[in-house]
Amino acid sequence: MKHLNIKQILVAALLLTTGLYSCKKGKSDPAPTDPVAGRYENGFFIIGEGSYGQSSGAINFYRYGDDTLSIRAYEQENPGKILANSAKTSTLQFASVFNGSIYLLCKMNGPIVKLNELTLKEEARNVQEASNWRSIVQVDGNRGLLSTNDGVYQIDLSTLAVQQKLTTIAAANTGDMWKKDNYVYLLQSNGARIVSASDYSLVKSFSNISRGFAQTPNGKVWAATGTRLIAIDHNLDTAGVALKVSVGSFGLDAPTRITASTKENAVFYHSGKAIYKYLDGNASSLVQPFINITEDPFMVYGAIRYDKNKDYIVANGIQGYGAAATANFLLIYNASTGALVKKIKYGGDGITTDFNKIFFPNLTVFH
Repeated sequence: MKHLNIKQILVAALLLTTGLYSCKKGKSDPAPTDPVAGRYENGFFIIGEGSYGQSSGAINFYRYGDDTLSIRAYEQENPGKILANSAKTSTLQFASVFNGSIYLLCKMNGPIVKLNELTLKEEARNVQEASNWRSIVQVDGNRGLLSTNDGVYQIDLSTLAVQQKLTTIAAANTGDMWKKDNYVYLLQSNGARIVSASDYSLVKSFSNISRGFAQTPNGKVWAATGTRLIAIDHNLDTAGVALKVSVGSFGLDAPTRITASTKENAVFYHSGKAIYKYLDGNASSLVQPFINITEDPFMVYGAIRYDKNKDYIVANGIQGYGAAATANFLLIYNASTGALVKKIKYGGDGITTDFNKIFFPNLTVFH
């Protein structure tokens, strides 16, 4: 019999051990993961205008259950880039989420910016020498519409290439838009317009509507004259309800103050520190505010929004103007009961002027 020496035994043992380790590693080790992916998934985004000539627009992120925010998350993920023009004289006013991306629009010669909604990494940017963007809506696939101060344009949602202007409606200042079935609802300075989503032909006009839009589970699209809420049904017929307190507006270059539940047929709006909830068909639901914001000093800034993921009403606010604008608030309420769920104060002390902490949080957007 041939005898193995010590050296041969050690080499064989080493090879066996290495082989077993390799098999074990191949079977049990998880695939490498991207630590960035999903970082901004479990929460929502607070869009800030920025301070004219001083600071750019901002995206702050709230993760459900937290007691603080991730401040200027866009700038963290995109070093050296800003949500404004180079002079910071444009303000970030609108944002929409679809196609797995967040679309951001600045007025007064600012850019259109497209971000990945889970990582906030910038995917595309459109910069024009002269522009005044308002809002953006998906028609289907990569086909979208872009509203501006001089009408509505077609836009490629993949590349952000701005295309032909719609000629079926007036070349007028246009703000909020809403897509439902084969219709696109447009809010213009001369009233509301409904166009076909297939060929953009004009379907119907409403001269008295000046605020909109939101949609309830029963399929009604909601707008307002200011003193009346207007429901537009499947047949494009309207029915209104008088409001004890009017729906306010900052004009077509700011998001609408109307929002709607996806859980019940309810429409919400705010006036001052009071939030009203109208249950469709129940005029008595408007007699008293649904929520009275008790924080003082405090002013709601921008528009309240309904969070379909949690059945929340989200209100953003500031302590006041000037240095007081550094004191920002996030208030979250249960949309069914009106109970306060979370209150977060962030930014500065409200006394010291620090433009990096002045966000003017005007809109919340959700996945």
